[in-house]
Amino acid sequence: MKKILFLFIVSISIINSQIVPPSLLNEIDIKKLPSNIPSISNSDTNINFSEHAISNHNIEKSFSYLKIISSINDNYQIKLSDVDLPNDGYIVFWDKTNDCLYGPYRDHDNNIIFPSIMNGNEIIIIYVEDNNTDNNGSFIVESIMPYNNISYETPHLNSVIRKDRDRPTLMVTGYWPPTNEMLRHFSTDALINPNGWEGENWRDLGFDIVAFFPEFDPPDCSNCGQGYGDFEVDYQDTSADFWAIINDVKPSGIITFSRGYNNNSWELENNVYNHASWIADYTSPYYPNPSPPDDSVSPGYNRGSGLPLNLLEQTLDNSDIDVNCYIDVNGDAGQFLSEFMGYHGMWYHQDNIDTEWPCLSGGHIHVGGQLSTRVAKDAAELTIETVIGYLDELMINVGDINTDYTINIQDVIILIGYILSGESPSPDTFTLADLNEDDSLNVQDIILLIEIILDL
Repeated sequence: MKKILFLFIVSISIINSQIVPPSLLNEIDIKKLPSNIPSISNSDTNINFSEHAISNHNIEKSFSYLKIISSINDNYQIKLSDVDLPNDGYIVFWDKTNDCLYGPYRDHDNNIIFPSIMNGNEIIIIYVEDNNTDNNGSFIVESIMPYNNISYETPHLNSVIRKDRDRPTLMVTGYWPPTNEMLRHFSTDALINPNGWEGENWRDLGFDIVAFFPEFDPPDCSNCGQGYGDFEVDYQDTSADFWAIINDVKPSGIITFSRGYNNNSWELENNVYNHASWIADYTSPYYPNPSPPDDSVSPGYNRGSGLPLNLLEQTLDNSDIDVNCYIDVNGDAGQFLSEFMGYHGMWYHQDNIDTEWPCLSGGHIHVGGQLSTRVAKDAAELTIETVIGYLDELMINVGDINTDYTINIQDVIILIGYILSGESPSPDTFTLADLNEDDSLNVQDIILLIEIILDL
């Protein structure tokens, strides 16, 4: 069995970013916001938006505005409840402090919206709908709460995963800069990575790392569009390429990265959904077919994350890398290609935990659009290193009987001792020593163990 690849895919956000297509926000002109927008504070609760906001109109659209003045000097999250919007209606948040747009957010079946984590001191809520809509959208600003570190329980794997002498692979991919650029050194394609592949037994951690991502012209684009290459920002192309790559590499873990909001965030997504509706891509057909893409579960099903989220958050927060790392427990990943790819990764992970080629982890990370390639590369490598450590704890290195992370003559001596003495080792040690899995320690296990040592 091979160790497996991690698929890291990344996307960015609204202003100069692509968590959704930037064209969706062309209707929002920040320079023309009214000067007399009423405000609420972060201590206000259960505010009826339409009763407090002011509105103006153009020929086609109605725009309503309400300002939040926050005294929270850290991350916080806004909760909207009783959300009832027409099909054309959507909500956008402008963080004036950080000059960053979040959204658009639309009506959900449960009538609750948790926008992305914010930390600006002045936020403008902007609600947009058609002038000729049949009903006026409405919602409640229920709460604005500080966002403390959240305890996330990593899913428990019941099966024992055995390593063999072959080195496992970690597969990483990225959408839009800086995420494709931060992973370029892991590409095995000499045309994409002329400086040479750096992923072989990366940092002597026992994993190969392979990267796949779209290409763009220019490579440091902001509103990048569809791209070309290993992946394209297109539903049909993404799905076809994903399954072809996965079936070839059979990864043991998948992490999807995409470019997120226009800040320095490192957003660990807790949720990816089997949405029935998605935001249109760039080329006809504009939506997934079928939609929802996964008929093995119900529409709207949340496959969650299989990454060690708390460990990643603690590791990144305690590093000297200038990223704001947090777990987004309440929100979704955007209903565009980022979440679509993230869903595919978790889909494969959860369907292949107990197979011949088990996939042990999967998850999605959004990378802030203000991060330079250098900073994003540092954060990506620390993320990869942390996940490799997590995977190593899940995998049993068969033959390493004394668990010293090396298979050598000492393990042979221990195995011979068990066989000659008839002594029964502990269940964990027995699994490490029973190389041919016949529930017996004998000369066949010695032969296989010596073969592994000779091949190292």
